[in-house]
Amino acid sequence: MAEQIEFSPAIPQPRVFDIPARIQHLRDCLDPKSSWYQPEYQHVNIKAVIKLYEDGKINGIQEVYIREGKIVTEEEAKRKGWAWAEVSLCFFSPLNSLLL
Repeated sequence: MAEQIEFSPAIPQPRVFDIPARIQHLRDCLDPKSSWYQPEYQHVNIKAVIKLYEDGKINGIQEVYIREGKIVTEEEAKRKGWAWAEVSLCFFSPLNSLLL
């Protein structure tokens, strides 16, 4: 008689997102002395993301797109101009801004 196979998820532990570390990383993106420094045109978006984390409106797991300091849809973020994509799959990438 064959043994029953127990289900085992591919990622057995839930993903944990370190919000304080992410906020510090975003602050580094605003510091011209940091290697993570981002261009001036992204500062309004980065500051908005920091505020959203501090206010508990985002948790780092869901995707959020910011344009001109406001949350927008992905489609709106893809319009001509600059937007910030705050997505957990690339949250430590210095290139997590979109040029569209």
